[in-house]
Amino acid sequence: MFAKATKKFVEEIDPDGCLIPVSRLNETDNLNVLSFVIKRNRLWFWQKPKYIPTDFSIKDVLITETPWNPAVVETDFLKYNGTVANNTSGGAEADIGPGKLNVEGKALFKLASSFGNLKKQEVDVKTLLNDTRESRLNFQHSLLKQTLQRPREVFALVKERIVTTETCTVTEVVQEGGSCSAFLGILLPKKISVAVKNSSVLSDNNVLLEIPAKTALAYSIMELTVKSTGHFELCLLPDSHGSVEVDNKNSTNTTLVYSMPPKSPVQQLQQELNKLQSQFNELYRLPASTRSCLFQKIILFLKEKTVISILDLALEDLLDGRKPDLSTLDKMPALKEAAQSVLELLGGYVPREGVTLEQPSALTATELLTSALEVSLTHMPICFVEMNESTLSLFESCCHHTTLQALRILVQNVLENRESSLKDNRLAPLAEEDTYRKVQVLFESADMKLSKNGDSIQVQISRQQGHHSLILCIVILSLASLSSPTD
Repeated sequence: MFAKATKKFVEEIDPDGCLIPVSRLNETDNLNVLSFVIKRNRLWFWQKPKYIPTDFSIKDVLITETPWNPAVVETDFLKYNGTVANNTSGGAEADIGPGKLNVEGKALFKLASSFGNLKKQEVDVKTLLNDTRESRLNFQHSLLKQTLQRPREVFALVKERIVTTETCTVTEVVQEGGSCSAFLGILLPKKISVAVKNSSVLSDNNVLLEIPAKTALAYSIMELTVKSTGHFELCLLPDSHGSVEVDNKNSTNTTLVYSMPPKSPVQQLQQELNKLQSQFNELYRLPASTRSCLFQKIILFLKEKTVISILDLALEDLLDGRKPDLSTLDKMPALKEAAQSVLELLGGYVPREGVTLEQPSALTATELLTSALEVSLTHMPICFVEMNESTLSLFESCCHHTTLQALRILVQNVLENRESSLKDNRLAPLAEEDTYRKVQVLFESADMKLSKNGDSIQVQISRQQGHHSLILCIVILSLASLSSPTD
């Protein structure tokens, strides 16, 4: 709940800026001005970096001959009171043989944040530059030694932070109500009829979180460009990024997939998916029993949105040689056991010489899938996330073998500029109206318009900036590879 409130706060006051929302309350003590932060660059270009606060400040890891104490300036920032509220209702009616099924649902989601008067604390950058001109990082410090072994991590300092000045509150209210009634007429002897009605269900969930004064809500960083001698420069421009020189070579922030060039939407999509084809092939080449097990576990995880993000980070840890941490799932033992079984299943596919496109593996391919699912979750409106009316639930409803294979053929036809016809037996599932409408909504969530003209199906890709169509295609092709029939 704290993470939702700080994320919304940053979206409101600094949507395109450099502020980073604090995701956990217990991180705030490690996010003072000039605290050391590790920035971990993710594998794929659509993933945001992960910022890891540490227990150390810049003073703890420096070698310097001159004592220094850079000035920290505190100023009034703003007064913030925000509320996110959504009322949603819907209904559906379907004919079932001689009967009817009626489903209705209503939901209210409300998130209220009253942070009160806020202050901004920031370092005097000019003084910091002068004070650290001859300083060096101590590469013998345990934190630095461990970080230098991980090529996708760079060093950063907290430049500024936004803090509360008084005790404040975050309130979350969730109400859900639903009813289902079915009236079934059965062709039996006269004077016999059946009526079934389930009464409405209402659930309330009110949570109040009290936040103490001097709590950090958001912060910004300066990355460091570090030489092999330990000397460093501060990255002062917003578009400048840090690096670490090891053995006279700079680590880079490159990822496995680069941002899209200025081409037509179909050409962009085709180029990016071509780069990833070897990843999809790795999933397809797995033993049938392994593919089936992975597929069933992924479908299970779609029922609980938080597991996708936790599993994605655990797979990244496994790729980087770190011990995966699933402790967040302690309160969900069944899902934790399932996630652990996925890690054990993929443990034998860790690349020996690091993660590269030239050496794809079942592990990198599965992490590609979980990262795409995570992004699908992240970009949903907050009210839909709370009510589980999400893109993930649409993925789940389309995760039948024949439907996935039909979607795979549809994507391939789009990329190869071939006509998609319902006369093609492989596309038969899309002839069913219910399946077609679900797929249509799924495509619309990814800026892709699906339409029918007789037996022909057309797909139009939006020219809007973004990568939603690529993410959807990655999910479809990955799941289709896992659900391929046994040879």
